[in-house]
Amino acid sequence: MSLKPMNGFQPDGLNNNNNNNKYSKPLKKQQRQLNIPSIPSKFAIYLVEHQIEFPLIILTILGSAYLLKVPGSEKFFFLQNKNPNTGLYTKTKDDIYFISLWVILFTLLRAFVMDYILIPLAKMGGIRNNKRTRFAEQGWSCLYYSVFWIIGMCIMYQSPHWFDTSHYWKGYPHIELTPLFKGYYLIQFAFWVQQIFVLNIEKRRKDFIEMVAHHVITISLMFFSYIFNFVRIGNAVLCTMDFTDVILPFAKMIKYLKFNKICDVIFGLFIISWLITRHYFYGHIIYSAWTEPQLYLEFKWSPEEDYYLTKNVQTFFLILFISLQIIIIFWFYLICNVLIKVIRGDNAHDNRSESEGEEEEIISNGHANGHANGHANGHTNGNVINVKRVKDD
Repeated sequence: MSLKPMNGFQPDGLNNNNNNNKYSKPLKKQQRQLNIPSIPSKFAIYLVEHQIEFPLIILTILGSAYLLKVPGSEKFFFLQNKNPNTGLYTKTKDDIYFISLWVILFTLLRAFVMDYILIPLAKMGGIRNNKRTRFAEQGWSCLYYSVFWIIGMCIMYQSPHWFDTSHYWKGYPHIELTPLFKGYYLIQFAFWVQQIFVLNIEKRRKDFIEMVAHHVITISLMFFSYIFNFVRIGNAVLCTMDFTDVILPFAKMIKYLKFNKICDVIFGLFIISWLITRHYFYGHIIYSAWTEPQLYLEFKWSPEEDYYLTKNVQTFFLILFISLQIIIIFWFYLICNVLIKVIRGDNAHDNRSESEGEEEEIISNGHANGHANGHANGHTNGNVINVKRVKDD
């Protein structure tokens, strides 16, 4: 169907001589009615279709700018605000450049690792076409969280707050950070920002709304903990959360490989680790944020000293911590349902996921369809992209 300029933009074939103005509408309204993608949607489709090529273009431009010594280009590649006397780093608004680079890098790395390492591994493992992408998604998650959980634990082990919640607050504000600590925190933040993109291109799960809430809360906690110099407690929270995010994707990968008995054992370990890390340890962190700041610090707001601890700030963080715990409790309820099925003799299955027994088909309804990285279909509805990556035979 084409658009014909007549009394405004009008769909061809809808002209009625008795009522020429009946279908005369602004272009944007007709685009929505005809499911024609807007410019932002076209860009989103392009980005989804070129998750390797587009980041490479951006990285080439930035790398060239750095080699040509363009002023400011170094901010993308190196941490800023180093104290020459101590060798430590403080926060700066220029950190946004470093974060942006890593958002781009994660988009590239995720697509490359999935397409050229994990999906071929899935094929070698005899996993069906419609499940290879899911296997690759879980493999990427397992890889990322394994690396950054280890880094986070090493940082905490070398810090005063190693299993000592009082040091979240003692010596506040914690302004200067080691290069490893600052890099770790900014890269983790970039990962969670990039996860918003990932959330909208992966096959949508039943708990999509809870996932969006979880990501928004996590990003908010990381942002404000960094701005307000509460990075020690932020490090502790990340470590408690990341551990189970290693085990669950690994269990799913084992299930896709049809090692169901091994999957059930790993799932049991996952439940135990979930209870310990996300309820016991994380509960202690929440309790510390509630009771300990007033034991070691005074409440005051003094930006010139980088001191941002007030009663309202404490309440703000407690709301975010508790909101996150509520989502975790909801997920644990779903996990218990899986556990009951395993006890009854069924195999472990993440019932947050959509059914994967059917082929992952794209129902276009006249919408734009793209082919991403040789095996992704894009589905646009307004400005929202919903993509299923399907590996070709």
